[in-house]
Amino acid sequence: MRAKTRTLSFVFLLLAPLALRGAGAPACGENDLTFGCTKTDETGRLRAGCAVHDHQRFFASEWRIYDLQSEEVLKRVPTDKDGIALVDIPDRPWLILEGQIVCTTRGHELAIPYRFLVERTGKNSYRQSAYTPETLVGTGNWNPDTQLHYADFRGRSLAGSEPEPGAGR
Repeated sequence: MRAKTRTLSFVFLLLAPLALRGAGAPACGENDLTFGCTKTDETGRLRAGCAVHDHQRFFASEWRIYDLQSEEVLKRVPTDKDGIALVDIPDRPWLILEGQIVCTTRGHELAIPYRFLVERTGKNSYRQSAYTPETLVGTGNWNPDTQLHYADFRGRSLAGSEPEPGAGR
């Protein structure tokens, strides 16, 4: 009986890392995922708590803030152990907030990004909108030939991209 218990324990220890890895990188399309950010309640600081989750748990993800006009990455913020990223909102009128989750498909990892357009509306407030050509027109600087190479930038969310080093881990 002890040999059987030891064997089962050994098998469990071998399989546990695989189960944990699967929890961090779900199978693509396996869950209905929600990307979202909400303002945190902190005095003197404008931050958003951002996460990717299904109805039962949060997933490891990375969040990036881009300058609207230059596409420059201003900040990268990975999620903490609970799956929440605390993202400081820079003092610029318009930003792009992009969340990315890494999932697996047919043995390969795929990075799926999702974007929001963020308008800073005051010292301690912002408004979040969908990232679409219509909302970008509202920024006052939309130019279909130059603005963010919209088709290329947006197209990454449709097919995904190779995960960036350290993303979602």
